[in-house]
Amino acid sequence: MSIYSILFVDDDPNVLQGLQRMLRGMRGEWDVRYVESAAAALEALSRGPFDAVVSDMRMPGMDGAELLAEVRNRYPGVVRVILSGYSELEAVMRTVGPAHQYLAKPCSAQNLVDVIRRALELRRVLDSEDLRKLLASVKSLPTPSATYFALVKYMDNPKASASGLADIIAKDVAMTAELLKLTNSAYFTVPSRVTTPLQAVRILGFETLRALVLRIGIFRSFQGLATTGRLMEDLNRDSLMVARIAQRIAALEGFDQRQAEEAFCAGMLGSIGTLVLLDHMPDKFAQMRKRIGEGCDVLDSEALVFGATPFQVGAYLLGLWGFNQSVVEGVAFAGRPSDTAAGEIDVAAVVHAARVLVGPSPAYALPEMGSAGRMALDIECLKRIGKDQRFDVWASDAESEKKRIHAG
Repeated sequence: MSIYSILFVDDDPNVLQGLQRMLRGMRGEWDVRYVESAAAALEALSRGPFDAVVSDMRMPGMDGAELLAEVRNRYPGVVRVILSGYSELEAVMRTVGPAHQYLAKPCSAQNLVDVIRRALELRRVLDSEDLRKLLASVKSLPTPSATYFALVKYMDNPKASASGLADIIAKDVAMTAELLKLTNSAYFTVPSRVTTPLQAVRILGFETLRALVLRIGIFRSFQGLATTGRLMEDLNRDSLMVARIAQRIAALEGFDQRQAEEAFCAGMLGSIGTLVLLDHMPDKFAQMRKRIGEGCDVLDSEALVFGATPFQVGAYLLGLWGFNQSVVEGVAFAGRPSDTAAGEIDVAAVVHAARVLVGPSPAYALPEMGSAGRMALDIECLKRIGKDQRFDVWASDAESEKKRIHAG
């Protein structure tokens, strides 16, 4: 078992002593250090690798948000968590970029351990250290310029509404992910996980969201090549289609409302890994299309070209950001749900089926390639969970849903 090195930073020695008592049971699993300032934290980091830094927010000199921003720049692979009793929303918003997660004091030992452990154990999802460092350093996700400016323009409309804002955000993978990351943080103490943009907008409120967009910069307009920007727009439309088909399959299979919303969320965010790779490795997509055109398997080609599948990349990022396990696993195993031990239909199987039924990702779909790039159906998984005879039913319903969407 790996021993992880964790650094806790708080200017109150009583808090650090309390953390020491809370975490005694982790001695065999974690090597823990405690320091009382940002300067001491940076000194400790310079002397030897740490896997995670957990910092208080309000400290003299350099505060928690500033410290974690510095950690992100110097040590991009380190997991970064804010643990704070500071309740000002302005302070919380400042942690949106630097921190992967925000935990509110008082925080139980079990909750603290679970958050850090889950973030660190995501390494089993993503073997590539280079990709883990890349994802840990991500500040924000790119949104196509047209979508970003449509949102900004709508916010200036005196008749703007929460539902109108949510409609714009729900059509964009990056905006949806960033918004759900924030509203699922411990600051908002919502009773259950937020899985839709409308829920998130209602929790935040119009003026808070305006501040996040215009002042804090929670969303980022894509500034790269126009062709890549158009591809991102296609990816957003495709993601929404996958989400809707996943939600339809979930309904057909008797999922309750929460599970169906998780299926929609995982279907929408299943392309977040592709979005990150387009933003950081656009040149590698030509290699992918070449391999697919030669008849190579999509998932195997992705693993070879990128170092992991976009599903694994996306799941790692969502896990770092504290998304719930069902959504993270639904994305992680959407390529091959048979890699899980599930004995019944789950979110991963539903998203997988939806992805197959929608067709090739726009990232690989070129007119001259025909159906090349379509992900192979994991029939072994469907047989194991007793759903291989249901695929035709899902396919028929998916075609009807596509027609309704295109007609609307």
